[in-house]
Amino acid sequence: MTKTKFTKEDLLADYRLANLSRQLSLLGRREALGGRANFGIFGDGKEVPQLVLAKFFQEGHWRSGYYRDQTFMMASGLFTPEEFFAQLYGDTHLSVNPGTAGRIMNNHFATRSLDENGHWKDLAKQKNSSADISPTAGQMPRLLGLPLASKFYRNTPGLKSFTQFSNKGNEVAFGMIGDASTSEVPFWETMNAAGVMQVSIAMAVWDDGYGISVPRKYQTTKQSISEALKGFEQDDQNPGILIYKVKGWDYPELYKTFKEGVAICRKDHTPVLFHVTELTQPQGHSTSGSHERYKSVERLAWEKEFDCIAQMRKWIIDSDLATRDELDQIEEGAFQRAREARKKAWNHFQTPIREERKKLIDTVKTTHCPCKKIENANRYNSHLYSESEQQALNINGVPPRFTEESPIVTGGEVLLANYDYLFNNNPLIAHELP
Repeated sequence: MTKTKFTKEDLLADYRLANLSRQLSLLGRREALGGRANFGIFGDGKEVPQLVLAKFFQEGHWRSGYYRDQTFMMASGLFTPEEFFAQLYGDTHLSVNPGTAGRIMNNHFATRSLDENGHWKDLAKQKNSSADISPTAGQMPRLLGLPLASKFYRNTPGLKSFTQFSNKGNEVAFGMIGDASTSEVPFWETMNAAGVMQVSIAMAVWDDGYGISVPRKYQTTKQSISEALKGFEQDDQNPGILIYKVKGWDYPELYKTFKEGVAICRKDHTPVLFHVTELTQPQGHSTSGSHERYKSVERLAWEKEFDCIAQMRKWIIDSDLATRDELDQIEEGAFQRAREARKKAWNHFQTPIREERKKLIDTVKTTHCPCKKIENANRYNSHLYSESEQQALNINGVPPRFTEESPIVTGGEVLLANYDYLFNNNPLIAHELP
């Protein structure tokens, strides 16, 4: 393979993003421990492989990941530093917190598939992320369903006209997960099904050696998920999955590996697993604990040396791609950008609270029961279901028709009869996968 040539401009932009993401994590922990947020969980230690993987995340593609993916989302243009802090504070304004509206834990990501009127957007012309959930490995089942949909679009003539949902089935579903969560049942079920169905999953496992405080040797067979999955690997006689193993601090090797794997996945719908090793967790698992309590002095020293950003800096300097002074300036700029985002997000979160507090004090002077039910209902209960013109309540119901001779059946039989009718009479789904 021809050696990849990286431009200085692109490398420095990546280094800037990696440092910005790290500074957000550092400041985020400080905000939580200082009382401005209740809890924080961040993506520090995974910045470099995530920003490299995002280079191959195209319009129409989907992500199904977890709460360490802040760098991937920022590199994909789907998340901002201000949103990072808005989520941490629980700001409910959609303008600054469009993914969750402050209703779930921080670092949970999503993109919107419907516009403000409840109509489908052109999903084939935007980068997409399914809405994250907190249970570990909970992202895996949908990671199977998303590329399965692309397989339907590729192989079903009746779906070719639905171009707003798929570009001829060429989408890749990008999955991200921590190495500890690969011990969960949904991970194994999904990877097994992906190998059987041959769907376009690009699965990245970020391996930092620990599941909170539990070392890898106590939770993963052979202490390696890529070794444990060898039986799933494709060979000359049988389809299966492709497995790559790459060090998470090696920028050029990450680029080469991700480029090759994603291209095969997209073209052939072959599921791919990237086992990204030798990653770190500079601040431990979350703001609820300290990793210094369960990691040895030697391990902590190794993590400091092989931190992916430190190694990227070393590689850039050793390769004469930039000077120390240039990188120092980038690091300082990232620090200042993160502080500005924190200040802006905090002021946006606090200003309406201060205004409400003032109104409440004024109201207390004139009324016995200063209630905020209407405001809080809109803040926390709105849009739990569609409120557009297409909401279910606007659909005209079809009344049941029966006579005294109509048989009495169970609800399950009714559902089954309707399913059979739909499946056998709808040309878009009345088919079998090739």
